Amino acid sequence: MRVNERLARQVADVMRLLYQRGLVQVKGGNVSVFDRSEGIIYISPTGVPRHTVGVDDVAVMTLDGRTLLGTPSSEFRLHLAIYREIEGSAAVVHAHPPNLIALYEAGLSLEVGVLTEALIRVGCVTDVPPITPGTQELADEVARALKASGCRAAVLRRHGVAVYSTTDVYEALDAVEALEDAAKVILTSRLRG
Repeated sequence: MRVNERLARQVADVMRLLYQRGLVQVKGGNVSVFDRSEGIIYISPTGVPRHTVGVDDVAVMTLDGRTLLGTPSSEFRLHLAIYREIEGSAAVVHAHPPNLIALYEAGLSLEVGVLTEALIRVGCVTDVPPITPGTQELADEVARALKASGCRAAVLRRHGVAVYSTTDVYEALDAVEALEDAAKVILTSRLRG
């Protein structure tokens, strides 16, 4: 099979950027891009330190869950469910932003209007209750919540966030960064009264 190196490079690049920004742990989080014209999904690998992910590490799958190359992230079900449920979805970023998680654990929720970038890049956020990571139950619940709300981002309580883009993986990364920045603004302003 012929690998689209440009898409594989984007997955690897965003994985490294997530780690550099402190939005995932050394082996946490995952990223994918869906090449709809080929029916192929490029997804970050499992077990590879996020700061070292390269093009050759990126796994390749079909929408029905068949692995064509590599070892996909244990959260591959989440990505597949979003691609199946959300028409036009082109990329998914799943991260573990600490301020966003802390915000919800403190009993607060994200008000995207607190930061213009979050409002523009995301618009709205939905959330799902704590569900075991990597399961089909989590994947289905996130995809349902995104579709029902019309939002591009779902907070996975006690776990992280999943954001999809209809253009490219960098737009999804930008949205995750904006959400984390908005959460930090809210938490900081609460602490300062």
